[in-house]
Amino acid sequence: MKNFEFYSPTKVIFGKDILSQLGTTIRLYGKKVLLVYGKNSIKATGLYEKVTALCRDAGISLIEYSGVEPNPKLPHAEAGAKMAVEAHIEVILAVGGGSVIDEAKAIAAGACYKGSLWDLYSHKAPIKEALPVIAVQTLPATSSETNQVSVLTNPDTLEKFGARSPHIVPRVAFLDPSLTFTIPLQYTAYASFDIMSHLLEGYFTSTDPFAPVQDGFVEGMVKAVIKGFKKVQVNLQDWDARASIMWAGALAWNGLCNAGVEGAVIPNHMLEHPLSALYDVAHGAGLAILFPVWLRYRKETIIPRILQFGRNILDMEDEIEGLSDTNACDTIISRFADFIRSMGCPSSIAEAGIENPDIPELVRQARTLCGLWGINGYTDKDLETLYRMAL
Repeated sequence: MKNFEFYSPTKVIFGKDILSQLGTTIRLYGKKVLLVYGKNSIKATGLYEKVTALCRDAGISLIEYSGVEPNPKLPHAEAGAKMAVEAHIEVILAVGGGSVIDEAKAIAAGACYKGSLWDLYSHKAPIKEALPVIAVQTLPATSSETNQVSVLTNPDTLEKFGARSPHIVPRVAFLDPSLTFTIPLQYTAYASFDIMSHLLEGYFTSTDPFAPVQDGFVEGMVKAVIKGFKKVQVNLQDWDARASIMWAGALAWNGLCNAGVEGAVIPNHMLEHPLSALYDVAHGAGLAILFPVWLRYRKETIIPRILQFGRNILDMEDEIEGLSDTNACDTIISRFADFIRSMGCPSSIAEAGIENPDIPELVRQARTLCGLWGINGYTDKDLETLYRMAL
């Protein structure tokens, strides 16, 4: 286990009827609030009325900023930061899923930065300060409610980059599983696979020969998400299933599971970000397409990890007994791909509705992310082959 620092300052308020604490919590950080949300979903569910009433009753002045897209865009975040500055906003309140929270973080940082907001995402400048962010999570997937990361897409360059800083970690996250009851099964599938991908990236790329704590975290949470999703397939309003997925979503990418893990990197995110930047595919759907492809391509270099995954997560000990390591890995990967399809996720770029993707541009952007994220061992030919395998 290598040296690490783990910093998780977010106060999590989890459970039923917790939004009653929203107004008094916001007041701890300020009274002038920018409410950031997506389009119509929080109004359709009644959450918008509830949040605004709670803020009004607490004497909070709200300015609304809606229209966040599923892959949040730089110009919209820049306009939000400008609004925050002009209105002398003290707190950013994000009500939505990871995209909304990501953009809220961008606005919080942009309101305190004099230069171009893209500087903070293209790693030209660090985030040195930000307005406080409070998150009400409605679509658990990315751990944005508990982590230091924000991702934006620049429509001018068609690049999807992330910024990282302790200054943008939400101060408080409200997690009420009942707010996820109205998520359609398809988007629950994408979100659930997103959570699993965040957990499994470091699990498969780990070079640590002995990491029972971190492996145990991952194995337990991935199994919880799988079990939770299967229950949601039967009943969209299964409280315990939704609660398990929501809590796993908050923990999967907040730094806990990969803390101290040798060699952990995120090659599937490196491959997926260009796909969603260029074609606006849902992030979880893109990961579902690419993860089995990556496993097949890198199989020979990660055989022990695939075997451990099959035994400890997919419970395939009896099924792979007596098989050669290579055949066992093929069987495990096929079982995993079958499960992903059973979730309702696409299994190819074509199934995601993308025809004739620009492979050279996908490779170029993935190469850029290799450099930004310190991911080694992939030539341009490797990247091209991976994308072509996903067609």
